[in-house]
Amino acid sequence: MVFSKIISHKYLDKRVLFRLRLMFVIFMLMFLILIYDVFDFRIGLLLASSGLLIGVGLGFLAGRMIKVKWHEKRNKVITEMDGIGISILIAYILFEYYRNAIFGRWLQGATLAAFGFSILTGMMLGRFLSTKMDIEEVLKEKKYL
Repeated sequence: MVFSKIISHKYLDKRVLFRLRLMFVIFMLMFLILIYDVFDFRIGLLLASSGLLIGVGLGFLAGRMIKVKWHEKRNKVITEMDGIGISILIAYILFEYYRNAIFGRWLQGATLAAFGFSILTGMMLGRFLSTKMDIEEVLKEKKYL
């Protein structure tokens, strides 16, 4: 896997490792669907890339809703949600709900759906990268990386 060489599994809680792997697999599946949408001419490459970049930015923001920290008793990295994270989660849900209303003025039909999907794909990548970077930061602080 992408992070198996970089992050030692013995310092990660099983749930954290499972969550990272799941985010990566979901991102890859979504990315393949997005590539299909581009080749099927449902969305242009520039528009799909723009949505992906917007999504990555939003994903880094959404990645903030999970706090990564070191659990001293178990000697492992764990994750938990804090108060700011809950606020970001609410904003994330609201954005998802109103996404079509926001972009519906400029895009219609299959293009709008594919653009929304490209944003979601980028968000998944942003959350994965944000979580991975936070884990690496915690491990560097503890001098395990």
